[in-house]
Amino acid sequence: MAKVQIEINGRRYAIGCDEGQEDHVMRLARYFDEHVKRLASSVGQIGDQRLFLMGALIVADEMNELKVRLDKAEAEIARLSDIRAQAAQAALDPTPVTALDSAAGRLEALAARLEQA
Repeated sequence: MAKVQIEINGRRYAIGCDEGQEDHVMRLARYFDEHVKRLASSVGQIGDQRLFLMGALIVADEMNELKVRLDKAEAEIARLSDIRAQAAQAALDPTPVTALDSAAGRLEALAARLEQA
């Protein structure tokens, strides 16, 4: 297990993580630290525990909003995929082509009779 040093609200913490995940953990810590610093500047230094809790709730809210948007996007993709499959099936259906050919044949025969009259 690897260890990284992160800084949140001006305090350093040693955090364990999987090998190769150090940079990722540090990016996450910087992201969280930005939220905590914004909170601290708006509500003051009310204690790390409360700031961290409020920061975690803000990040959880962001994640929830993204999940809702992702669910909607996935539902729209599924709907469009169904429409595409139906269109592809309709394109393969010979019935409309056969009907058009039959109608064209009848129109040509009618036109020929009209020319003879």
